[in-house]
Amino acid sequence: MLSRIVIRVSGICSGAGIAVAAALLVYMVIHIILEIILRNFFASSTNSMGEYVGYATGAMAFMAMGHTFMSRKHVRVSLLRRFLKGKIAIAVELFCIVATFAMFAFMTRYIWLILMRDYTRGSVSPSLMATPTWYIDAALFAGLVIFLIQLVASAIDTVINGVPEEQIEGE
Repeated sequence: MLSRIVIRVSGICSGAGIAVAAALLVYMVIHIILEIILRNFFASSTNSMGEYVGYATGAMAFMAMGHTFMSRKHVRVSLLRRFLKGKIAIAVELFCIVATFAMFAFMTRYIWLILMRDYTRGSVSPSLMATPTWYIDAALFAGLVIFLIQLVASAIDTVINGVPEEQIEGE
C-alpha cells in the first residue's frame, strides 16, 4: 500500500517537473525571439536574455531529471546487465540506485545550504537585472528533490517487480 503511494507521488512530482521544464523551454524560445526582434528592428534589448535563458536552462535540466529517470530515457550503461539475471540483477540495480541517491542527496544538501544562505542574505546576481539568486537555487533544489523521490520509487519498484527489461529504441 505504502509502496503504491510513494510510486504515485513520484509520478505526480515527476510529471510536474517535466511540465515546468517544458514551460521553461517555451519561455526561452519566446525570450530569444523577443530579443532578436528588439535588436534587429528597434535597436533595443531586454538586457536580460543571456542571464534568464541561462537560469532557465539549468532549472529545466534539473526539473526534468525525475521524469527522465522514471521513463528510463536517461543515459545508461547496460553492459553488465545483459549478463545478470534474477536476484543478482536486482541487487546490482539497487546498488546503483542507492549509490546515485547518496551522491544526489549530498548535492541536494549543499544546494539547500546555498539556498538558505542566499535567501537570508538577500543575495542578488551581479548583473543589470540583480535577480535574487535564491530563485535559481530553489529551482535546482526542487528538481533534485523530485529526482530523489523518483529514485526511492524506483528502488521500491525494483524490489517489488524486479529489474525492468531494457527497451532500446531503433532495434
